[in-house]
Amino acid sequence: MMLKNIFTVTLAVTVMFACSSPPLMRFTLESGDVERKNSPLLISIDKELSVGSNYELIHEESGQAYPAQVLESGQLLVFIDSMAARTTASYALRQNTEEKATIQGPAISSSEEGLEIAIDGNPVLFYQTATAFPPEGLPDYYKRSGMIHPLYSPDGQVLTDAFPAGHTHQHAIFNAWVNTRFKGEKVDFWNQHQETGTVEHVDLVHTEEGVNTALFESILSHISLKDGEVLEEKWRVMVYPTSDYYLFDLYSEQTNTSNDTLFVLDYHYGGMGFRGSREWNEVDSVHFTNSWNIMTSEGFTNENANHTHAAWVAAFGEVDGKTAGSTIFGFPDNFRYPQAIRVHPTMPYWVYAPMVDGEFYIAPGETFKSSFRYYVHQGEPDEKVIENITNDLMNPIRVNVLD
Repeated sequence: MMLKNIFTVTLAVTVMFACSSPPLMRFTLESGDVERKNSPLLISIDKELSVGSNYELIHEESGQAYPAQVLESGQLLVFIDSMAARTTASYALRQNTEEKATIQGPAISSSEEGLEIAIDGNPVLFYQTATAFPPEGLPDYYKRSGMIHPLYSPDGQVLTDAFPAGHTHQHAIFNAWVNTRFKGEKVDFWNQHQETGTVEHVDLVHTEEGVNTALFESILSHISLKDGEVLEEKWRVMVYPTSDYYLFDLYSEQTNTSNDTLFVLDYHYGGMGFRGSREWNEVDSVHFTNSWNIMTSEGFTNENANHTHAAWVAAFGEVDGKTAGSTIFGFPDNFRYPQAIRVHPTMPYWVYAPMVDGEFYIAPGETFKSSFRYYVHQGEPDEKVIENITNDLMNPIRVNVLD
């Protein structure tokens, strides 16, 4: 599969340096022993720069320019479409003052129901802010907000399912603990029909869009129906400007806002879940067409992947007559990385489940962090793309700030 960053710009070196002002900052980037392709690169900067996309990171020898975006967090985000292995090069950050067509990156649109991020007008994902209710005739305790659904393939197929037949309490891309103890009693935030806990969207606190990312930050609440909020969770979702496939990161921070410790007990599932297409759900007599396929970083498949450990998990199958899917990577600094996974033997859902390896807890005021990278592909996952993403997460491009 050919990979490309549709936003790469090449400038003439002699013209650029004759007309441009001194650089705002200079860096060296080291690729390491691997080739880089479509690599998001966040650079911490200590200078005050205006937020926005009117920046370029210029290779000082070739003149190749990478669009750069200063985030409100103060970080510089660059998207490196290509960098050869064993390369070290100097780059200059400059403000782009040339008269040229505005480069369009991922874009956000909002509605009463939630927030959609699209690339070149094609939807990537939808985050549900309003309360969504289950199909008519099912109890309201299944209602849910604070989930990503739909997740789309590059060709527009819907890869997730919310309120699925047979397991109404599973909600596309969602995060919830199952077997917990709080104030001496069991609280289940996943199985809403147990009526002990649930998860809700609280607030959309920030959105941002530019040449290299569209992102949102939201607040969710993990609620004991008896005692109120236990965890306040912050999501940060960043969608990057790929064209042949979709690429985004989901960062989660769960802070215990109560006065009591939440114990996440040893159990066989719970955590950051993925519920696949209704076409892969054999109990959905209306929509079922085929079973999904699971592959993991360790070579396991549907039959033997359950309760193994995985740096990444690919789930794919036919939707609307074409193969598509999503491969999800855990970040190396996640708790108990590579985490154990739960892969259901008959239903199309799987979940990163660190409690499979034993009990842990989140004390009052403590924050449990986890991060995931989503590679959403047309067809089966591309081995080269998986290799590139693995390299970026395990051994990121090294950045040295010169001035």
